[in-house]
Amino acid sequence: MRSLLYAAFLLLSQAAGGWADRPGYTTVLLYHRFDESAYPSTNISVDKFRQQMQYLRDNEYRVLSMEAFRQLLSSGKPFPQKTVLITIDDAYRSIYERAFPVLKEFDYPFTVFADAKRLYSNAPGALTWAMLEEMRAWGATIANHSYDHPRIGRPQKGHTREAYAAWVRQDLSKAQQALADNGMASDVLAYPYGEYNEVVVEIARDLGFEIMFAQDEGAVDERTDPRRIPRFAIVGKNLDMDRFVFKLNTGPLHVVDVEPDAIELAQNPPEEFSMRLLDPKRYRPGVINMFVSEWGRVDAQFDRGTGVFSYRCSTALTRPMNRLIVTAREKESGHFSMFSRPYFLPFEELGGRD
Repeated sequence: MRSLLYAAFLLLSQAAGGWADRPGYTTVLLYHRFDESAYPSTNISVDKFRQQMQYLRDNEYRVLSMEAFRQLLSSGKPFPQKTVLITIDDAYRSIYERAFPVLKEFDYPFTVFADAKRLYSNAPGALTWAMLEEMRAWGATIANHSYDHPRIGRPQKGHTREAYAAWVRQDLSKAQQALADNGMASDVLAYPYGEYNEVVVEIARDLGFEIMFAQDEGAVDERTDPRRIPRFAIVGKNLDMDRFVFKLNTGPLHVVDVEPDAIELAQNPPEEFSMRLLDPKRYRPGVINMFVSEWGRVDAQFDRGTGVFSYRCSTALTRPMNRLIVTAREKESGHFSMFSRPYFLPFEELGGRD
């Protein structure tokens, strides 16, 4: 579904306009592996990575440190234009050996979300604590990406709700302790696999996390919930410069009254997916689309008067997790805005028990 989605986007946005009248936002870039072709879905070649970093420089993007990003989030003020945050997930050795030299060359700050268990593994493809410390000493931010890198957005088979919550808390706490023991305590978290729900968010807040990153695609501005910050994945063999630039040019889509409200679905299928666009006049009525991972593009209805965009569901979902994506094309710039969030099947359908 995603390849078709972006093909359509790129075709529509070829004539897109400039930045002059667009509100500011930050694009959070998400990387994983570098020059590891055996893992095509999470890899990027260093040549492409360098080309992307050069594009940011040539086009006068400001690459933010995590601290600068934090200050923007907490200010409540409009974001500046052309700002980027570089994040890298998982404790892979290629981050240190392949990406770090490029980032030092460009003097770009970046954040590594490290899954702590891998750092103790002594595996050939894993980072070591010493490598992580060298990057931290240079200026990188090191943050939490869980201990075991589990799919914490869903229960393990047979979990009661209490056992599920305890399991999530234990993993995140263990990772926090490992980072603290190595002088890298952090209040920033990236959900492993980008999976989260209301339980995960509440536990993370209780453990002291202030900023939490997802893998829901979209851009960040002063309206973004700091507990579910979207990121654009910059991975895969089909990620060319056109797609990279498209992602940089995709702004946040502001919506309210999202239904279903809870990430864990109360029923399957839900009655409908719906939301209200806050500024519907900013967008072209005929180029507003809704996608569900499992179903692709759905025939959603847009009410121009109210700004409500909705789709009545008739078929049960089968994937444990789906992402709802809504895109709208801006009238003035021709670029797109995007909203995205995950939905999980009901607890019992995922193998849990009440």
